[in-house]
Amino acid sequence: MEHPKNNQLFKIESSGLESTQHNQIFFRVLQKAYKVGKDGIEAGTNLVPDSIPRPIARISVGVIGAAVVLFLLKSFLSTAFFFLTTMGLIYFVFIALNKDEGPTGGGGSTTTTSTEESLEEARRIMEKYK
Repeated sequence: MEHPKNNQLFKIESSGLESTQHNQIFFRVLQKAYKVGKDGIEAGTNLVPDSIPRPIARISVGVIGAAVVLFLLKSFLSTAFFFLTTMGLIYFVFIALNKDEGPTGGGGSTTTTSTEESLEEARRIMEKYK
């Protein structure tokens, strides 16, 4: 048997709080990304010689890090769009080259034959099985 409190919690969660939960999760993800970025900039700043002032080193490391992240994002997106475009082009060429053949399945094939052609074909089939 289920505990009544567990049942009540399920009803509360499913009532309409999903959007606020998703907003909270999204906010936590943004906070985590900010902390990781801040730690990365701090670690990169520690690699810069001490003769360079820390604020300038932080800004430089941040700009270089942002450039690298944007380059990687651009590379990923251009690769994804290239593959999607190529697949779409191949699909449309395939459809264009095979539109005369019609469906290959046995069920529900529709052809544009006249009534006379259909009757003639039926007569040929009947002649074959006499």
